[in-house]
Amino acid sequence: MTNSSLVVRRPAEPQPAGRRSDPSATRARRLGAGPHTGIWVATVVLFLVSAVIAPSSLASSSLTAMLPFWAVLAVVSLGQTLVVQQRGIDMSVPGTVTLCAMVLPILSSRHDLPVGVAVFVVLVAGAGIGLVNGLVIIWFRITPLIATLAVNALSLGVMFAITQSIGAAAPAGLQQFANARPAGVPMLALAAVAIVLGTAGVSSHTAFGRRFVAVGANPVAATALGIRPGPYVVGAYVASAVLAAASAVLLVGYVQNPNANIGEPYLFQSITAVVIGGTSLAGGRGSLLATAVAALFLAQLAQVVLSLGAAPSTQLLVQAVALVLALSGSSLLRAWSRRRGREAPAGRRRR
Repeated sequence: MTNSSLVVRRPAEPQPAGRRSDPSATRARRLGAGPHTGIWVATVVLFLVSAVIAPSSLASSSLTAMLPFWAVLAVVSLGQTLVVQQRGIDMSVPGTVTLCAMVLPILSSRHDLPVGVAVFVVLVAGAGIGLVNGLVIIWFRITPLIATLAVNALSLGVMFAITQSIGAAAPAGLQQFANARPAGVPMLALAAVAIVLGTAGVSSHTAFGRRFVAVGANPVAATALGIRPGPYVVGAYVASAVLAAASAVLLVGYVQNPNANIGEPYLFQSITAVVIGGTSLAGGRGSLLATAVAALFLAQLAQVVLSLGAAPSTQLLVQAVALVLALSGSSLLRAWSRRRGREAPAGRRRR
């Protein structure tokens, strides 16, 4: 049986008449909508609408209150995107965030570890959680959903055993870092931007990043080309857990007193940011920048609903409608792009 995914088209192969590459079609595709365009448009529209229906949500105080939570969600969602690109899903995000957030202050206050050392220990713990996720999935062929759910339960169990659900205040140095506002911009937002750009740069502009995408898009073809998928899958889960641990560090510094439920909101929100950011759940290509923009969309949407004083039920309804519109807009833009690409060659022939 021949696997069509392994067939490679020769670059020099001539194309049939009428299907030759057309510059106008190429321009149409570039100007048209890719899978990540919808969230950019939706986010711009949301901020424009916010200025009309909830101008208080765009006040300086509101933005500085919203951006730290965007920063945490964006960093968590980056890791979730990497896992989804490898055709998986990380259900251990809540446990990782909660364990790291609860343990960090204890390491600093009760065990007198310097803040830098405590942060390093937490990041190593995150890497360990991701390594367990990846190895269980690769070695035992367990579905990512089940494997990461089990590791999530294990992480929460370790957290309860260590802390007894009793937290501690964040170290003073971490609080100062999290609440700093150079040039009026929250430090957490600047840290998140640096993490997003650094991760996106490695993913888009390195040979490792290109191989990572190739493995997620077609593991069989990647194997035929001599690329082992296993290390990339494990690496995705390690990166996801490390980013979740990093987000926990940022969150602890901002909220100052973490509790045993601090990580719960970030499972659904991170998956939502990945999906409306245009990353396919089938794996392969995705945009880390679009995921970060999707996190901004979700954070601003919550801010708008909060500014309007809506009831919890109304908040959920508004969020659901906004998510459907964002996904629908992305689909419509992609359809328009494909139609323009098909029509351009025909129009050129008529001329």
